[in-house]
Amino acid sequence: MEFSIALRILGSLLIIAGVVLAYNPEIVSNSPVPEDTFAAIERRIWWGLLIGAGILIIFHQQLLPWQMTLAAGVSAILFGLLIARLIGIAIDGSVLRQWINVGIEVVIMAPFLWWYFKLRA
Repeated sequence: MEFSIALRILGSLLIIAGVVLAYNPEIVSNSPVPEDTFAAIERRIWWGLLIGAGILIIFHQQLLPWQMTLAAGVSAILFGLLIARLIGIAIDGSVLRQWINVGIEVVIMAPFLWWYFKLRA
């Protein structure tokens, strides 16, 4: 029971760190903000991996069966990237190419979510 609580705390800390760093990536980087809106949003996307890892740790705390872990892992990581991309769009502005990437991430994530919920049932 205590291990589960520790994992949830760790997951929450990862999500908080990912959101803070996606909101303000200059905390850990001295690189100047790109003039291009697309590139400015893209510099925030990698922090979505922290968000996705935190989501995975909070909601899926088992390794076996591996199919369920794979489906949950891919879904969580894509959801984290999607959150970071939407944070970037909200802060840096909207670009059509970013909305196309949002659509691609949702289309890729949908079958993995379906697979996860099918295996869970």
